[in-house]
Amino acid sequence: MKFLISFLFLPIFAFANTVSEGGQKGFVKIKEGREIYVDWTYARPGQPTVVLVNGLTYTTQQWDRFSDELSGLGVGVLRYDPMGMGETLLKYAPVLADIAVEEQVEDLRLLLKTLKIPQPYSLVGLSYGGGLGLLFASKYPKEIRHLIAMAPYTQPMASQDQWIQSQIWYVRQVQPWNPASDDDLYAFFFRQIVYTTYPTVEPIVLQNPYKLEAVLRLGLGIRKFDAYKASSSLPKNSLYLVIAGKDQYVPRGIMEEFWTVVPQSARACKIIINNSEHKIPEAVPRFSAAIVKEIVTGNPAFKNGQDMKADPYSGEVVYEGGRLNLPKEF
Repeated sequence: MKFLISFLFLPIFAFANTVSEGGQKGFVKIKEGREIYVDWTYARPGQPTVVLVNGLTYTTQQWDRFSDELSGLGVGVLRYDPMGMGETLLKYAPVLADIAVEEQVEDLRLLLKTLKIPQPYSLVGLSYGGGLGLLFASKYPKEIRHLIAMAPYTQPMASQDQWIQSQIWYVRQVQPWNPASDDDLYAFFFRQIVYTTYPTVEPIVLQNPYKLEAVLRLGLGIRKFDAYKASSSLPKNSLYLVIAGKDQYVPRGIMEEFWTVVPQSARACKIIINNSEHKIPEAVPRFSAAIVKEIVTGNPAFKNGQDMKADPYSGEVVYEGGRLNLPKEF
């Protein structure tokens, strides 16, 4: 009887699809004309819930192994597809306008309020999702407890940006009469990069006929985001910066530089996961999920700006004054 009563008070009115004892899955109406797809596994009693924020080419599915590990530890996991991604993309496709990251932040806030996720929130964001999380935490610092940013977006990819800027410069030299703005030209050349290189390096962009254009629009919508400025407004002891030791997209120096700019008061810890590629939740799902679990359940080792080095193959997390032994990846 007690379970029945608690079940009746879950926000099932918001869901268009399935609700079960262990979780909910489907579209959630966050405002008139706007629905977001979610996959939510409830927390065990007394355990926290984390919110997973997609990387640029992600859907909820790419978190499967990571999510299974976390939920297996009792942690609640809310996955969702923002506008331009996954099931939400398919519902509103095609996407023909840039998707501002500021708009994504407001959608996420409405979603969390609609689902009545307890504050303060614990966000886990990969790459694009890390940038989105940084903006969320800077705008609504009182609503954030943990921001676990995995290889977060802090600036445009240097090689792409430099090539685009050189093309804009060339256009200005040979076509001084060209009426296109710098932003127009940037979008034009960025489109060339996305359409010619992403299908090779990120085949998942061919998952459906609309995804490649959506990735372009998402990329343009975050490119002017100032992560350095956002870092100045982060709540106290909130940022957990997770760096992939073998990141093929973001040089470690970029992440280290960003960490030095983050105010000391906002730094919880910096964790370098050796032998991991950029997509940490896919590369080392078991080990990275164990780290997240330790953070959100309050392990005191992860605090005070601590620098940590982690090895998924040995399971060791080493830091000044101690070490932890977590589940090995293999």
